[in-house]
Amino acid sequence: MGDADPMAGMLDDKTALISGCGAGIGRAVAHRFAREGATLWLNDLRADAYDAVLAEVRALGAAAEGSSGDMSDPAYARAWVDGAAAEHGRIDVLYNNVGVSRSGLLGDITDEDWRFVQATTLDSVFFATRAVLPHMVASGGGSIVSMSSGAGIGGHYNLGGYAAAKAAVINLMETVATEYGRHGIRANAVTPGPTETAPLVAYLETQPGGIAAHVADLDLARLSQPEEVAATVCWLASDLASNLTGICVRSNIRAASRLSK
Repeated sequence: MGDADPMAGMLDDKTALISGCGAGIGRAVAHRFAREGATLWLNDLRADAYDAVLAEVRALGAAAEGSSGDMSDPAYARAWVDGAAAEHGRIDVLYNNVGVSRSGLLGDITDEDWRFVQATTLDSVFFATRAVLPHMVASGGGSIVSMSSGAGIGGHYNLGGYAAAKAAVINLMETVATEYGRHGIRANAVTPGPTETAPLVAYLETQPGGIAAHVADLDLARLSQPEEVAATVCWLASDLASNLTGICVRSNIRAASRLSK
């Protein structure tokens, strides 16, 4: 078989929505979906990042449209989803990637920081998921994949607001799986563990011991790569995972007993 990709064409003839596509894991997922044959409907808050990824996936041969906007705004999220359905007639995949963290001990988190993290990280997933459900029901099914985090499993020191939101994302996907499985809709979460994205690398390089100290007690003793996470997301989105729903794929995170300091 040579160098042929064994998963090529996994998303042929599927319309896939990706929020937060502008960098890191979201960008890697957009590229992977494009190579797997999906028709893409993209989003990012930053117009320049959205435009750049739109051009990149089109260069890979994908049909791609979408818009730049704030997924924590329920009106925008619904219009974004409804626009995809109107353009393509159906929605087969929704990948929720929007999220943000702000550090701080629970006793020090401000009201503004708490609401910002919950709105961006949890509300955005809920609004897009709620908007896509009737379209998937009408077309007989679909796959929803949402990005969680190792911080959402067992709690996380100094990231209480973010950890709470990411734990809720896992629960939300479990609830969708329970309520909508009979309609052919699958819903799953992914916790990729620390991943080599520009913001994380920049942050770790300012910390004592740098990247090496941070990865020492990860399961794989290294950072995950965005392309590795994208492969997992693509598999869950595809028909190869047709009987998997309500699960959280945990990869390369600290064991729960080591999450707190």
